[in-house]
Amino acid sequence: MTGPPVPSRDVRASDEVEYARGGWLEILRNRRFLLLTASGTLAGAGYAVYSVAVLFLAYGITGNLLVAGVVLFIEYGVYSATFLVAPLVDRARNKRTILLVAFPIQMIAAGALAIGLGEGVLSVALLLGLVFVLSVAWDFVWAVFMVGPRIVLPKRQLFLGEGLASIVSAGTTVGGYAGGGALLYFVGPYGGASAYVVLLLAAFAFAIPLSLPVEHPPATSILATFREGWDAFRGSAGRAVRTLAAFDAIVAFFAAIPPLLITAIAYQRFPHPASAYALLVTGYALGGALAGIAAGHLNPRRSVGLVLVVATFSAAACVLALLVPTALIVPAMALLGALGATLAVRYAAKYAWVQGTFPPEMLARMTANVYLPAGFAGTVAVLLVGSLSTTVSLGWLIALTGTGLGAGGLLLLVHPVLRRLAF
Repeated sequence: MTGPPVPSRDVRASDEVEYARGGWLEILRNRRFLLLTASGTLAGAGYAVYSVAVLFLAYGITGNLLVAGVVLFIEYGVYSATFLVAPLVDRARNKRTILLVAFPIQMIAAGALAIGLGEGVLSVALLLGLVFVLSVAWDFVWAVFMVGPRIVLPKRQLFLGEGLASIVSAGTTVGGYAGGGALLYFVGPYGGASAYVVLLLAAFAFAIPLSLPVEHPPATSILATFREGWDAFRGSAGRAVRTLAAFDAIVAFFAAIPPLLITAIAYQRFPHPASAYALLVTGYALGGALAGIAAGHLNPRRSVGLVLVVATFSAAACVLALLVPTALIVPAMALLGALGATLAVRYAAKYAWVQGTFPPEMLARMTANVYLPAGFAGTVAVLLVGSLSTTVSLGWLIALTGTGLGAGGLLLLVHPVLRRLAF
């Protein structure tokens, strides 16, 4: 009786390369990836500047966290509807076309926001309308940047690509939050909106020479293309992706709350809210960037499920630690940096698995479909927390968020399909 076949030396060598750690020099020679990273990083930095200004402005209009919650409600709600625009992104033979249309729309909306602030004519209704336009355009941009890495990189470099993107974006994202905070402090929200226009223009410039073609885009009607995206939930990967989308929505409900908690902590625990807020969100972003570097180097393709479990439990612990009030900015920044790291690793692992599991020609639909339950849950969460903030203390909101994340981590741990995710 013979045993199982022994893999040849070539097969073992191929497996070692496929799952190897590191590989930074190889990816640095990839011109298309560098252009994609530069454009996405600049757009993300602009969004960071904008988000600092718009949340602070929304809270400051009435002194009520509900207004800030409505801003996030609009953003998360529109992002949840990305599945409606994803078929258009998948049908584009060259995804660069989407960027060359969406970036100018965002520039116009951000410019209108800056003018409205500068002229003193920005009402709550106009603010929310511009937030809506910016969010819709960002749906298209986000979908392209979720597809892009799978077009320009092999599967074995997806985690590494995320890690390198974190290195490049660390300075710009942190600079975006810090710069947005500085502009907020010295100039006001007008400065943040103006900087967003400039950064979007730079992102647009890097997108011009970038080519993101796919060989076999869908040739069916838009409605048929839409249905095909949902049909892909069936098949060999169907059970895993359906289960991930459903269970991840539970975690995403509570993972959407920390930006509101940071805003409230800055106002309620520190004597200078504007400067404290800028430093707190900077720590939060820096933690996420550093965690992305570590995940990219380690390339945990064979243990995505375990990474999701550990990251969710760690996020719960970080949130619960916020129950200890402190007016010391450095410890608060460190704690929020740890929280940002755990949530960033969770995000990277989830979407690296999706990118590695499905082909490029249907990735926009799959990422959008996976995001839908999570986005809807986050939309409900920020609106609910914004409403509860008028009657429930900050401590109770922190405890609720941390407990919910812990429960979500437990669900991920006990489900065998999720615990064993890999690609």
